[in-house]
Amino acid sequence: MYKMVAIDIDGTLLNSKSELTEKTKEILKEASKRDVYIVLTSGRISDNVLKFCEDVGADKYLISENGASIINLSNGEIEYSNYMSKDVVNKVLDICEENSIYYMVYSQRELIVKSIKYMSMFFYKQNYNPNARIKQIVAGRDYINNTTSSITKLMICDEDRSVYKGIVRKLKEIEDIDILPVPHVSVKKLKIDGEEKTIKYSYADISAKGCNKWTAVKFLADKLGIKKDEILAIGDNINDMQMIYNAGLGVCMDNGSPHVKMIADVVAPSNEKDGVAQIIEKYVLRWRLLLKR
Repeated sequence: MYKMVAIDIDGTLLNSKSELTEKTKEILKEASKRDVYIVLTSGRISDNVLKFCEDVGADKYLISENGASIINLSNGEIEYSNYMSKDVVNKVLDICEENSIYYMVYSQRELIVKSIKYMSMFFYKQNYNPNARIKQIVAGRDYINNTTSSITKLMICDEDRSVYKGIVRKLKEIEDIDILPVPHVSVKKLKIDGEEKTIKYSYADISAKGCNKWTAVKFLADKLGIKKDEILAIGDNINDMQMIYNAGLGVCMDNGSPHVKMIADVVAPSNEKDGVAQIIEKYVLRWRLLLKR
């Protein structure tokens, strides 16, 4: 019987239009009422996820920034953190600037960029919420070094695949970081000035050593007395890979990365078909009904 369900957001909980369907809301709220910890486990900054937590009844804990933070939603306290030091951040940025590689710096409250393009363009056009506390700041190194907010992760992007791979190799020489290079080219379709535009780029997430979604999930499970076999994890992308591989039941969405599908126990229907809701119905709600009989 599963006591914790860790769920990725983009590409998993949300459909391709970044929408949360009513069916998924209802099913997750029902699971939450039955003493199951529903834990949203996102690469996003925590403030950009809180509304989804409310919508699905995930009111206990939130794992954000690819596992850099665990937030206790009852009091807003940070239960666990694994942030990047400014020294390490600057080592990464030195390599990026020496090689003209685009980067994005994520803090607890801000997304800091030198210009709006690639993933930051997608964030600005698709995910920007004027009422959210998160801000996208266009600024340079001085701003990054002077911010009092902790740096949770960086992202590098480039259109040229060979250049991107070369920079990833250089970054791997830096100690105290983990690099998560995405093996496929990301393709995003956006409406810019009334016209649909396709942007393609390769990207990699860079975080503090040992920072990933599974490390955070396992920390939280241990705190709550939940065994590994009692954890169900659902995701679609490379940053979900460790939690899908290590959980008692690891689920990849049908729209997910082929690399993730290979290590998953189950492939769920796509995010366009309420795949998360179907998995929760089958492996959480139905099992609990059977045990009560």
